[in-house]
Amino acid sequence: MLQEKRLWARAVLWALAVAAFGCLYFFVRQYIRSGVWHFGLGLVNKSLGVTSLVMITLSMFLTSWSRFFKRGGRSLALRKYVGLTGFWLGLLHGALDHLLLPAIGLRSENESGNIPANAVGWTALVLFAVLTIISNETARRKLGTALWRKALRYGGYAGLTLAVAHSAFLKGDSWSNFFRTFDPALPSLSLPAALFGAITVLLRLALWISGRRKKA
Repeated sequence: MLQEKRLWARAVLWALAVAAFGCLYFFVRQYIRSGVWHFGLGLVNKSLGVTSLVMITLSMFLTSWSRFFKRGGRSLALRKYVGLTGFWLGLLHGALDHLLLPAIGLRSENESGNIPANAVGWTALVLFAVLTIISNETARRKLGTALWRKALRYGGYAGLTLAVAHSAFLKGDSWSNFFRTFDPALPSLSLPAALFGAITVLLRLALWISGRRKKA
């Protein structure tokens, strides 16, 4: 029980650190872009979205890292709590973006009503919600260890792919503008976060291909 509390504490501290950095980054970027110093709930919402993607990606990355370098222990123990923290932050981000911000008259991330971004974003959240429900010992016993692990593994990477796609649909124009003009000088923080997610998925795919070749 004490060990579990420590793992939760570490995951939450990591999330707070990423969220704080995100808030500061968006605050400075807003000034560079618009010449305005303003900190509001909209910036917090953006930071929560990025933090959710980073934490979920980190959870998957810890798995690939441990397999690639053949190191388990703390990395594997922490991945569950990091992933769950990312899911809850993603759910909070979705609630803020679609419910609270429009209700109080503030601009949301998806103000334009981007249907593809909505579709893949909510699908990812539903998938991660299912994985959250089954991420316990009771589900492992009912499903069997092999099936349980496969469900978490493939479901997790499918959800991560959808989360990266959500960012791409939502912020693709911003990313394209940055690469064309480098204006503003700081890209949206969603760009490096999505790249981290994409690299993690590709790393896992490379490990899977390597494993298949070894078996062959």
